[in-house]
Amino acid sequence: MISDATVTELLKRIGKEIGIVLSRQSDHDRVARYLENGGVLPSKDRPLPSELITLVTTNETYFERESHHFDYLLNTIFPELDNEASSSAIRILCAPCSSGEEAYSIALRIMEHSRRFVRSIEVIGIDISEEVIDKARVGRYSQRSIHALSPQIVSRYFIHEERDYRILPLHGVDVRFQAGNVFDIALWNQLGRFDVIFSRNMMIYFDKEKNRELLTRFKEHLNGYLIIGHADDHLQSREMFTPLRTDKGNIYHT
Repeated sequence: MISDATVTELLKRIGKEIGIVLSRQSDHDRVARYLENGGVLPSKDRPLPSELITLVTTNETYFERESHHFDYLLNTIFPELDNEASSSAIRILCAPCSSGEEAYSIALRIMEHSRRFVRSIEVIGIDISEEVIDKARVGRYSQRSIHALSPQIVSRYFIHEERDYRILPLHGVDVRFQAGNVFDIALWNQLGRFDVIFSRNMMIYFDKEKNRELLTRFKEHLNGYLIIGHADDHLQSREMFTPLRTDKGNIYHT
């Protein structure tokens, strides 16, 4: 039997190392079940197991979630960014990217857009979980994940394999994935700067201090647009970025 004190101590360590506040009873019960079912309880000098990180960070997602953000990206942001004056790629970051649905949703929108873009386009997804990054690289999804896509899109860009759908190589958009912690400065130095950052429904899991730290990293590495989820902390975003007057909501500019 795993003691409450052991679970509580592990939750505190998770919060300290990856910034996620796990204060609900459901969080306690989830981690307790992990330990009771043979999950590794790491010693203080060992890193948190990848399966534990995946357990506490992974949430359900699907293609075209909050699709109005993709509408704004293609119809408003891209026409401003895409011009012959720049020879560099338009760089888009999805942080976190989970198992890749958001990054691929952006890529599919670009592939289907009627306008031919002058600049090349990079979409980079990062997530702290090695497991979901591996899934993103494989690009294999359930019917539930693709339910919001039209049958035409599915037939053009996916191959049906048993019960799942695997995304085909997307020629014309460079989509890449990388495991990493958004609070790791070395990771940001490696990633470089971006024109657009999608960070949707991640900040709700952090406290005020961690959110400010995250937004500081965004500001340092962004020259353009920040798009956050409807449930995220808007107050600090408004303090550090310029909110745009748009009916799409939750879109900011450096």
